[in-house]
Amino acid sequence: MFRFALAVTLFSTLCSSPMLRAEEPVPIEEEPQHKLRFENSHVRFFDVRLPPGYRGVMHIHHHDGVFVNIEASATEAEDWGKAPVTRPGRTPGESYFIGYGTRPKAHRVSNAGVGIYHVIDTEILAGCGGAAPADDSAAGPVVTDNPRVRVSRIELEPGASTTLHGPCGMLVAVTRALITIDAPGGTERIALDPAGFKWRDSRQAMTLTNVGQTPLLAIDILVK
Repeated sequence: MFRFALAVTLFSTLCSSPMLRAEEPVPIEEEPQHKLRFENSHVRFFDVRLPPGYRGVMHIHHHDGVFVNIEASATEAEDWGKAPVTRPGRTPGESYFIGYGTRPKAHRVSNAGVGIYHVIDTEILAGCGGAAPADDSAAGPVVTDNPRVRVSRIELEPGASTTLHGPCGMLVAVTRALITIDAPGGTERIALDPAGFKWRDSRQAMTLTNVGQTPLLAIDILVK
């Protein structure tokens, strides 16, 4: 609560009109379409689905986040105290890191298109205390690599495998998939829908295999 109040204070000078003062930013979990699906001491996982015509509620981000786009639609982004900006739809599977932990931001996002705008936000609350992973241990092509996370893009044809490393991480499915995860404790078989996820908390490597009939596209967020 203290961090939220401090972050909101950073934006108070932007609020110059009665209209803006009437809608102060709410915590992200109070934005109706930001659904908290998973939370532990390391991450919070929000599933954001904006139907066509939805006008977002002004809310604040104050944790670093990794975003994964699932469904594309044009959006209107409005930073607190600034004019709205229309953005074209992003490509499904596109992923990016935003360092809100050092630069909190209040904004609203509205769906200005005809399809559903669907994006995943994995907030990074705390690291897992592991050593920096080796460069050759990436699960796929690296999208982002910084002191907090290493984000990899995973594309697996049916029957293909890759390795997921520790100390902990979040796997986010962009496409529907049937996978197995082989770990020292056994094998887990998992059916994932788009925006489905699997959290791991293990320093030992795991083998991810696409055992379905269609290609798998996923984003792996390794938390350092």
